Formats: sequence, C-alpha cells, structure tokens
Amino acid sequence: MAEAVALMDSLPKPTPVECFIESLNRPLYAEATSSIVSAQPAAGRRSPRVFTFHGPLILSFTVDGEGRDLVELSEATVSNHTTKGEIAFPIEGAVTLQDAFDQVALEPGPPATSCGFCHREETTSSLYDGAGFSSLALRPMPETLVPIERLQQEHEACDATTEPERCRYLDALVAPGPLVHQAFPEAYPTLSD
Repeated sequence: MAEAVALMDSLPKPTPVECFIESLNRPLYAEATSSIVSAQPAAGRRSPRVFTFHGPLILSFTVDGEGRDLVELSEATVSNHTTKGEIAFPIEGAVTLQDAFDQVALEPGPPATSCGFCHREETTSSLYDGAGFSSLALRPMPETLVPIERLQQEHEACDATTEPERCRYLDALVAPGPLVHQAFPEAYPTLSD
C-alpha cells in the first residue's frame, strides 16, 4: 500500500484516476466482476469492477459509475485478512498512506471502517504500526465474474464521442500492455459464505 500511495504522490498534479491506472506495471494481472454489492459497485458487465494483483497488494477500481474516482487498496496480512484503505481522485496535492486509512475511517466504531460492513473480523492491522484496520478478504461470487477478454472488447468498441470518460478509463486499463487473468485465492470466502 505504501508503494502504491507513493506512486500516486509522484504523478503530475492534478492526477486523474486514469493516470494512476496507466502508470501501473504491465502485464496487469486482473479479475473483473459485475457485482453491485460493494461500496465500489460495478456499473454492469460492460463496465465492471476490476481488481489488479501486485504481490500482496490488491487494487480495485470501477470502469464507470459510482466509485469510478476511487481506488481501493488492500494488502495481505495474515490468515485471509487484508489491511484496507482508499484514495479519492483526482489528487490535487500531496497524498499519504494515512489519507488512505482516513478515507475509510468511521467514528465511532465498530465497525471502525466503511469496509467493516461487508468484511468481517475487523481488527487493528499488524501492518504500518497499526495505523489502519484489517478484515477478512473476500473474492467475487463466481456468477458475477467478467472475462478479462470482455474488457479488451469493450475497449475496442468504446465510442469516445458518446462515452469519453469511460473510454479514457478503458484506454488507461487496456492500452499500455497486456491484461492477464488472475483469480482470487480459493481460500478467500465470498459474501455468501
């Protein structure tokens, strides 16, 4: 999470979310879902929520709709739990890891964060000197998964005259290099488990 936020902070300001997505190392290992059950809901199968995998870090963002200007960050801790945070875009000035924790913080808790409504077992994180909160990691329900190839098809078919923001988002996601499907660990439960 710290490295992702440092990357965000290093980009030219103001930083739109597409600039950050475009800057991610490629190939981009990803899984997509059409699920609307989230604080960051998908806008359907043609504009899914996308998760990208970077070692212990998972980033998520939505191609269009509510939440399109947010990036959620979650970093593996122990036993199927992740420390979670969120950054709102565009970024106008300096951004820190504490900003990611503050974005999801609730007072008073429990839950201590907005993530805790869906992600059970929320506790103080063992990462970053306990600055954030950790909770159970979840994977999308299988029936909501969107093939990665669909993102490439949507990119090719996008009409920038009618959907300029969506097309810019898809371009930032797809154009810089290959998207490779990576599934969530099977050990992660779904919301229905």
